[in-house]
Amino acid sequence: MNTRQIHHFVLAFRLGSLARAAIQLGQSRSAVSLSISALEDQLGVTLFERSGNAIIPTEVAAALVEDCERLLSIEQRLEARCQQFLTTSESQIRIARDDALPEAWWRETILALKQAYPLISFVLVLATPQELPEQVASGAVDLGFGVALPPHAELLQQPLGRMRLQRVASQGHPLSDGRRVSEDDLQSCTQITLASALRHEVHTDHRLSNDYIGLSSFEQIRDMVDQHVGWAWLPAPLLTERLRQSALRVLPIAPNSLWQEYRVCYRQGHPLGRVSETLCERLSDYLIAFD
Repeated sequence: MNTRQIHHFVLAFRLGSLARAAIQLGQSRSAVSLSISALEDQLGVTLFERSGNAIIPTEVAAALVEDCERLLSIEQRLEARCQQFLTTSESQIRIARDDALPEAWWRETILALKQAYPLISFVLVLATPQELPEQVASGAVDLGFGVALPPHAELLQQPLGRMRLQRVASQGHPLSDGRRVSEDDLQSCTQITLASALRHEVHTDHRLSNDYIGLSSFEQIRDMVDQHVGWAWLPAPLLTERLRQSALRVLPIAPNSLWQEYRVCYRQGHPLGRVSETLCERLSDYLIAFD
């Protein structure tokens, strides 16, 4: 008994015809019939009652067909897994990343990779750029993606492209009244900034004002800026729609933009596999196109 015979049986059963099964397989009707007959001999049962060109499945055939389909599915998965192993040794990719890129980009990218490599599992967790290197170094995740990642002695970092941070406030905020803004103006207003809990202290990024609110993600910061609470440095990819709709305004003060490198980090001795490299290439292409 082999899976080719089982495939012939299942196809003939589902199509209700040896001739139609033969056409779909690109084989002769007699070859399909002989294959099924050989399977019947090995199993010691009759799968079809034959009458001329017609076939009628027996009760045994109806009882076996679903198990045979499961067996064929297992065969396909085995072949796919072997093919994947020949392509890449990765079976699971655990990612920690900041939210400087839109959620839609991550969702579409992971779904595309999952479709191309269906047997690979993906895990994505959010972290601030300051927290990412330690999560990778500890082995909790395999890859860390973020803007302006701090160096870590145990990790390799690879730049993927540049990302612009812009100093913004909502259209309804006093800083957006059309006049030039000074550093004194910024210091007198609430700043919304990225905050990270690092061991026994809290780190805040690009903080200028002593009146500030620290949050753990860029999207949280953007949402609070939307509510006219304060001003903030935010990644340009998260601002496109709001700037186009005039909901947010880039503040008229120099500098109102900062260029930072967006990087991937991973442990030394753990080189990137093919799927990880593909992810990095897609991210780099996005940054180039956005820039």
